Amino acid sequence: MKQQEKQRQKPKSVQVLLSSYYGERYLPAQLDSLLSQKGVQVSVLVRDDGSCDRTRHILRNYAQKHTNLSAYSGQNLGTAKSFFHLLAHAGHSYSYYAFADQDDVWMEEKLARAVSCLEKMERKYPGRPLLYASNVIYASKDLRIQQALPSRDAIKPSFGNALTENICIGCTQVFNQKLLELVRNHLPDGAILHDWWMYLTAAYFGSVYYDPNAYILYRQHEGNQIGMQKNAFARWKNRVLHFGGLRHKLSGQAALFRDAYAGLLEMDTPNQRNAYRLGLLCAYRADYKKRRKLVFDQNIHRQRRLDDLAYRILFLTGYL
Repeated sequence: MKQQEKQRQKPKSVQVLLSSYYGERYLPAQLDSLLSQKGVQVSVLVRDDGSCDRTRHILRNYAQKHTNLSAYSGQNLGTAKSFFHLLAHAGHSYSYYAFADQDDVWMEEKLARAVSCLEKMERKYPGRPLLYASNVIYASKDLRIQQALPSRDAIKPSFGNALTENICIGCTQVFNQKLLELVRNHLPDGAILHDWWMYLTAAYFGSVYYDPNAYILYRQHEGNQIGMQKNAFARWKNRVLHFGGLRHKLSGQAALFRDAYAGLLEMDTPNQRNAYRLGLLCAYRADYKKRRKLVFDQNIHRQRRLDDLAYRILFLTGYL
């Protein structure tokens, strides 16, 4: 009995997977915040994606000082493929896994909060692939200006939502070993983003929890693709740019998902509703009747109403 109590009290182990690329300016602060996590046994695995600055030197120094941090380097693959490479090389013995970006700063309770939520999910959904994600706090490059994102807890995560957008920002994602193994055994070639693929997979085969609270200072600087959008004009400008870059990509990613998990989808007969929505998105561009069904299917949706309306118009034209 005492042995069982000790096992229950022992902190859960979490391996953090970080892809670095020309990160010398902000990487040390992030590594310090990862190594300072409370309430968990943390290990950090870093893959450098072909940096030529001092990033590798910084990683070597940290690896020499901290036995729970290891790093390796490779050729430049780009963000998504670099993180998929990390998934393929992650350890097998950890309770949970997390993604991290090189330039953020984590609050010390970030992983403990995620683990607490995942443990509750595992009691409710035993043996299922599970994903936790949370809100973030936008921060200026010097961290002095901080801006919380609007809460997205009004609509729960779902596979229908995952088909159209990724609400689970990669640097907030923490997931169990079941999800790691599922994705690792079906690594895609051409997914839009690694974190979006994790959301799709967990939403289809398991469960996703979105925490409206934030435990990350999401640093914004000149290297970010998306900055702090302080006004309506900036937000709409970002929307237009985002929409413009998605031509045929949603239906393409749906087809990639269908092909990657073909064997499992055939065996997963109870999941007929998700299978129907997946098939609808895969085939809608070539079939006007399916296009109309997709447009009026309220289960395939985006979180924000105006975005959702814009997407339905784009679906009607076959753009996505």
